[in-house]
Amino acid sequence: MGRRIAKAGLAASAALLLAACGGGTDPTTVGSSGSGGAGAGKGETGGGDAKTASLAQPNTVTLSFCHKIEYGGGGRDYALTVESLSLKDGSIVATRSTVLPNGVEPARGCPTSESGGPQHQVALAFNKDYTLVAGMKGMSRAGAWDVATGKEVGAPDPDAFSKRPKNRGVAFHPVTGRLWYDMGEHDYQSSDDVASRDPKAGLTSEERVAYEKLGDLMKLDGPTATTVLATDDSDYVAAPDGGIVAGGSADGMWLSRVKAEGRVGANDFLEPIETGGLDAPELGCKPVFWRDATTLVCDEFQQVTFSADYKKVVKTEKLIPANDRSNSDPVLAPDGKSFAFLSEGENGKKGLFRADFVPGGEPVKIADVEEPADAPHHLTYLLRWN
Repeated sequence: MGRRIAKAGLAASAALLLAACGGGTDPTTVGSSGSGGAGAGKGETGGGDAKTASLAQPNTVTLSFCHKIEYGGGGRDYALTVESLSLKDGSIVATRSTVLPNGVEPARGCPTSESGGPQHQVALAFNKDYTLVAGMKGMSRAGAWDVATGKEVGAPDPDAFSKRPKNRGVAFHPVTGRLWYDMGEHDYQSSDDVASRDPKAGLTSEERVAYEKLGDLMKLDGPTATTVLATDDSDYVAAPDGGIVAGGSADGMWLSRVKAEGRVGANDFLEPIETGGLDAPELGCKPVFWRDATTLVCDEFQQVTFSADYKKVVKTEKLIPANDRSNSDPVLAPDGKSFAFLSEGENGKKGLFRADFVPGGEPVKIADVEEPADAPHHLTYLLRWN
């Protein structure tokens, strides 16, 4: 798949810390290679061939492009491209492309249904180094597929006589790299266990957490809580230390505290918090990440600061100037001091920008971003600042 990246007149430079942002306990203590993508050049960040270079190099951001391939009889496949761009000049430093096997639907970031499915937190569909994408086989079995070859890793024995629970939701833990999924042993959104495994080791590494323990699990840390809720097809984000969860829509934002008991699905372990000020019209947006325990950023580029007890909104700030552009996918820098995002102007061209956490500050353009040219429309997401 050919793509063109035009260097911007202003290049962004940032001193990045390599420490990961946020924590991550291995939650089970409670209870590739290949080639793809054409036309990619050599990047300054890591050097070498972009078709084989790591997609998780420091000083890069990673994007996913996905489109649906439909054919006679109602069949469909999904074509996926993952690319990492240099934050210095926007050049492609790594790229992979594949068409996933028939009957495999990626967990997030692809047009998998009429409603589109969960489309926030798309990064949870990929493992830490972007070599694998989580998905569902036949809409009932969770698995992981190589983003370069399209082959399933850790697949079950095709000749085995066995009966497994049907899975409904799947996500990668962003810190431990384990593949998490629910165990649909009962009716939809029932009191089922959740499980995780090393995706490459397959079912031999599977460990379950009983439904009754989900409250304890989601109190461990933010990445774990966010991942468990994603297996319930939720687009919520948890505060770094866990225990507090944020959600929202165009109708408003809300906060919840993780409680000890639930009856139906992981969402049932959330108890709403009465937070004064969250009904403000400008806070009709979806949370995308927490900067710290009391500071939240949403998809409308609002930064919201809460009191330590989460009982009120202390301050709201607009992170970019008022504009008529279409802005999306803010992702946090590893050092927590700046963020990158995608922005589309009146000419329909997408650009990659970065900005510091200075309210009203002017974003700096890094590069123009064009979708792969082999399909009329892709769902495009900025996944992570590496």
